[in-house]
Amino acid sequence: MKQTIGIMGNISAGKTTLCKLIEKRWDFVFYPEEVDELVLNFYYGNRREHAYNTQVFFLSSRFRNWWHMTISPHSGVTDRIKEEDIHIFTEKNYRDKFLSKSEKMILAHQFDAMKHNIPEPDLVIYPHTEVDELKARIEKRLVKEGKVREGERGLLASSDTYLEDLNELYAEFFPLYQGNKLRIESKDWNLVNDDGTIRYDSEEADRLLQQIKDALNRNKYND
Repeated sequence: MKQTIGIMGNISAGKTTLCKLIEKRWDFVFYPEEVDELVLNFYYGNRREHAYNTQVFFLSSRFRNWWHMTISPHSGVTDRIKEEDIHIFTEKNYRDKFLSKSEKMILAHQFDAMKHNIPEPDLVIYPHTEVDELKARIEKRLVKEGKVREGERGLLASSDTYLEDLNELYAEFFPLYQGNKLRIESKDWNLVNDDGTIRYDSEEADRLLQQIKDALNRNKYND
């Protein structure tokens, strides 16, 4: 039976690692978030100027991902859910006054128009991660991925509250999400080796996958 899983969470919360684990162990198709170097670097360089265009880009690319996953006959997993674009990132930019009320309304209307053709996933997983750990992971990712993620360097500044603010928005949104959902603490799962490779066959991976399977079965029995 085909199943779909969406992972939501802050920057470097472990979403992609979790997707790759599910892809490898369960033979799901992984639909990765589209990350554009220019879009990200423009955005982090001047959020006031580029917030709206960035939100349009990610909203459209997100729905493209979810549409491909919807029409595929195979089970799929992806490292963002549709609602994050509106309830997390658009909301963050609106609260920071980088989006006007009318721009927020336009994005919300686009979201409402597009979501009707996309069924809700069988499970949404939220790997919660504290800010200190997020910053440590971002620093490692900058070394590994170079200029693709260079715009994220500013997030490491002690005075920057972007990651903390996103965590607060996730804390607001997650209880309101009506679908089948599972929150995990990413610090509890040692899935990545020091060299960045994923521990696909570890006991931690086995335990986490069993927890996810139980959550999926819960949704099946409730249907």
